Amino acid sequence: FLALCWSVLGHAGSYDAPLPPQLHTDPDLCAYAPCREVMPGAETFSLRKGRPSYVEAYRGSGAQRQLVGYVFLSTDIVDIPAYSGKPVVTLIGMDTKGLITGTLILRHSEPILLLGIPESVLTKFIHQYLGKFIGDKIEIGKSREGEGFIGLDAITGATVTVIAENQVIMRSGVAIARQVGILKVEPRPPAIFSALNEK
Repeated sequence: FLALCWSVLGHAGSYDAPLPPQLHTDPDLCAYAPCREVMPGAETFSLRKGRPSYVEAYRGSGAQRQLVGYVFLSTDIVDIPAYSGKPVVTLIGMDTKGLITGTLILRHSEPILLLGIPESVLTKFIHQYLGKFIGDKIEIGKSREGEGFIGLDAITGATVTVIAENQVIMRSGVAIARQVGILKVEPRPPAIFSALNEK
């Protein structure tokens, strides 16, 4: 019910939108966030699990129930400030292959998006992530195919905002993809300390 109410109210804009405190603490994330908007086709969602936390998305029921992906809240994973100094609270969906299925900004505090840049431009920006693999190197600006970087169109006049949002989406996705086994965690070699005879 609350997720439905948010969905209706969300069309009024996400600038400093009031969010229920349970969104950040309740085990049932999808009771307070519109998870189906970022995971099309999912019918049910688990409670929060893991560290950092995420929910599993399922299609079907009983013996036919199938895991189709994961939904997570960016602020459960990273705390990256944007231009305003506050994070852009983003809901992200990712399928079992690591492809982004949806992104939705629940709240932001970017004043630049009130001064001549409509919020729809930010929505258009985050839709560029749809279908992208979370393990890819994605940055703002032109693609650099020779170096393996995929470029995304920026928002003129809001460069800091989109660079921060790119970090929010990619770092959140990588953290969950590593946790669920989509991306391999490469162990770091142990530190080697040099012996010093000096004080």
